[in-house]
Amino acid sequence: MHLTVDLLRTADGRLEGTVITETGREQPFSGTLDLLRILEDLEPAPPDADRWPR
Repeated sequence: MHLTVDLLRTADGRLEGTVITETGREQPFSGTLDLLRILEDLEPAPPDADRWPR
């Protein structure tokens, strides 16, 4: 599974951004707990999938 995370810290210290999956789905988040919820809800890669490009 490959993810792209656009991440920034707001003036008050909160993390905000967008998680983009390899299928192009974008999920915005505001705060660490929102980010963790997105990561927990991701479908795991199949066991035989390559984890790292060669």
